[in-house]
Amino acid sequence: MELVYKKLKKKDEEQLFNLIDIVLNGLEDKAYFIPYEQWELDSMFNEVNYAPLYGAYDGNKLVGMAQLYVSQDMLDDFKKEFNLTEYKVCELGGNLVLPEYRGQGITTKLQTIELNLAKDLGFDYIISMAHPNNVGSCKTLERVGLEFVKETTLSNGFLRRLYMKKLK
Repeated sequence: MELVYKKLKKKDEEQLFNLIDIVLNGLEDKAYFIPYEQWELDSMFNEVNYAPLYGAYDGNKLVGMAQLYVSQDMLDDFKKEFNLTEYKVCELGGNLVLPEYRGQGITTKLQTIELNLAKDLGFDYIISMAHPNNVGSCKTLERVGLEFVKETTLSNGFLRRLYMKKLK
């Protein structure tokens, strides 16, 4: 069956939270994904002040998701880390795919959709990050055109490889 990619709607909320639970509880290394805080889960469908959310569907089943974090307040620390405080920056993140659907290019397709959205929304830069040992995520970020900047430990203690791309 051909997968369909589209913006998630509030009616998809139950499937979304099931996807998050399945993927995060099944991670081989819990450090691969910075856990969502409650306010982030509560903001999932606030695309103007938080993050437009896109999904991959196999029929009516949500099998993957990606977010484009657009809140400039939320990104202040990262803008400082990348030395981009004077620019409009968004972050490519929240990439989750059900284990049985991995290896099919779903994350690459979702990130490409979000990257094009970032351009359409007029962002100057797009940033992202991945755990250094999460080889699949690092390769996908490079595949969609983000460049490795540096490896660092974030203020929350998570080790990450930082990536960015200039959009305009």
